[in-house]
Amino acid sequence: MRIGTANFYQRSLASLQSRQVSLDRAQEELSSGKKVIRPSDDPVASNSIIKLKKELDVSSRYLDAQSTANRYNREAETSLTSMNNILLRLQESLSGAINGALDNDGLIAYREQIASRYEEYEGIVNQKNANGDYMFSGFQTRTKPYQSDSFGYFDYQGDSGQRQVLIAPSFDVAVTEPGNSFASNVASKFSHYRPASAAASGAQVSLGFVTDGAEYRAPTAPANTYQIQFSGAVPPQADTWQVVDVSLPAPNVVNGPYGYSPGDEIEFQGISVKTDVNNPPQAGDVFDMQPDKKADETSVLWMFQQAIDAMSITGTGYTAKPLAASTVSIAGGNIKFPDEHKFADFEVVFPSAGQVEVREVDRSTTPPTVLATPVSAQAYNPAGTLLEFNGIEITVAGAAGNQTTIPPAPAPNFPETIRLDRPENNRRADVLGALLEEVTNAQTNIDNTRSQIGARMNSISNEGDAQLLFKEATKITLADLEEIDVYEAVTNLENSRVGLQAAQQAFARVQNLSLFDYI
Repeated sequence: MRIGTANFYQRSLASLQSRQVSLDRAQEELSSGKKVIRPSDDPVASNSIIKLKKELDVSSRYLDAQSTANRYNREAETSLTSMNNILLRLQESLSGAINGALDNDGLIAYREQIASRYEEYEGIVNQKNANGDYMFSGFQTRTKPYQSDSFGYFDYQGDSGQRQVLIAPSFDVAVTEPGNSFASNVASKFSHYRPASAAASGAQVSLGFVTDGAEYRAPTAPANTYQIQFSGAVPPQADTWQVVDVSLPAPNVVNGPYGYSPGDEIEFQGISVKTDVNNPPQAGDVFDMQPDKKADETSVLWMFQQAIDAMSITGTGYTAKPLAASTVSIAGGNIKFPDEHKFADFEVVFPSAGQVEVREVDRSTTPPTVLATPVSAQAYNPAGTLLEFNGIEITVAGAAGNQTTIPPAPAPNFPETIRLDRPENNRRADVLGALLEEVTNAQTNIDNTRSQIGARMNSISNEGDAQLLFKEATKITLADLEEIDVYEAVTNLENSRVGLQAAQQAFARVQNLSLFDYI
């Protein structure tokens, strides 16, 4: 057979190039560890590889999101645990302070303890996370959740939103807890009251809290409003206040009129309201005190403030509160005979000139309901009359019938009635008892919230395990499509190298052949 030189070279070159390409491919596969290097190598497998890599990227993002969500929830859970510990300390302080035999020094010590816990709790509930966001303000992460008014009462400024993080397909998990879901919705058996607006003069009064459960009565619907009214003999200075129940027909005065000085606390129907000594109400100012939208709920920070205020309730005897301009004075009020005594509210009444009597009353009604008359009407000596009842002794003196009413009534004004309130230490015990119930409710709120966070963290952990399993399975599938069999690749490389060497040697030997060598 005759082999043309040109044909020989063409066929030999093609063989060498083909074997060199095979060797290069084998080397590339072995060095990269992949059998699909370019989409053209296997279009179907390449398409699957692209999809699988995208799924791995998405899975990695889910794992990162789970780590973030777990960190946020763990921080919140740690903060709530600290809050619960603070409430335990508050509970201990309230249980100790409820002792009616405590002296002022003991109450001061408890007040300092509670104030310290108050500051600690406020710092935690207003804390920020590592990103500088407030943890407990809902969606309002740049707004401090609890801010105090001029009276020191903290109100929630955030919203009810919960930030969510997507940790798996179609699975969002909350990473924040708004403060109003556990710290501002503490169940309370008493209502609290808000002024509907500032007065015409711009003066303000504080929130109203129940400080005497025995006297408390909520106003009835639809008006359900107590109105604090200020008046003055020399406007604009206010020197008198009274409170009316707008829901009742006249006469609807529930307390007063009493003399007023800037900073005085207004007390009516078992509710206490503070006034601002630096911006006091003026004559003609009125404040409509209405039950809050969530009147049966209180705030943990309000509880702390009420507990601190309660440490100033120290009286051990009955105290009288004459109306404005009254010239009657009442001394004494100490419990002389404990065996004959029971805690109750009384009124010293002057039914007419020269007469005085004592009535036991229930002040939760308007007007107060007379329960008994421990001292029937008897002669009254303005120079001083001793009255003994319920284990108590009081001395009443002064001309009766000169008290002020709004509008003014001509003197002498009978009957004149003077409140005789139960000892403050008894009222303090009632206040602290109610606060102890609220502390328990606050702890329940925190426990419930911690349970929710724990459930979320369990969900995050479960989703994390699922994502790791999915990622591992996807990697195996991807490896089957993309990665080489090392042993097979080494064999291919060796075969390609041997084939190329054989082709090179064959080409060299045939190239050197000449017919003249055989002539």
